[in-house]
Amino acid sequence: MKMKSALSLFLILLSLPALAFEQKDLERLIKSKRCVQCDLQQANLEKADLKKNYLQGANLQQANLAGANLQSAKLYKAHLRKANLSGANLRMARLEQVDMGEAVLVGAVLTKGYLDQANLDRCNLNKADLREAHLVGAFMMGVDLTEADLRGANLFGANLDQAQWNGARLDGAHWINGKICQANSVGKCNLP
Repeated sequence: MKMKSALSLFLILLSLPALAFEQKDLERLIKSKRCVQCDLQQANLEKADLKKNYLQGANLQQANLAGANLQSAKLYKAHLRKANLSGANLRMARLEQVDMGEAVLVGAVLTKGYLDQANLDRCNLNKADLREAHLVGAFMMGVDLTEADLRGANLFGANLDQAQWNGARLDGAHWINGKICQANSVGKCNLP
């Protein structure tokens, strides 16, 4: 009876879809710095040097990219839901229409990054550097921007419902209505 139960469990587990990344996709990325629509779900890329890599449409859901260098990387329409990007360097990265829902970006550097129409719902951007970032039309419902630096960022048309702003710097940011936040805008946008 125990053998039959063990065999049944094994067959059930075997029939479930694999959630791990594709090793061949990881090897392709390392070799060519290009991996369009590849599967790197749950991959451990902690502190990886992915500077200027091309990852358009890549599946990086739940991947560990903590401390990774993604400066100037192209991640257009990539899937980064629930990924860990804490302390990652995403300076000048192209993240338009990316899905980063519930991702953790604590202390990440996104200076001059392009996140237009990105899904950042319930992301943790605590202490993130978003200076001069492009967030036009971004979906940022419930995002945590506690102590984040958004000076000079463009938030025109972004959905900021239920966003947390405690201590966030917004001096010179382009607000959702196109107006510019005045100096000393901390925790809220002081409009003229």
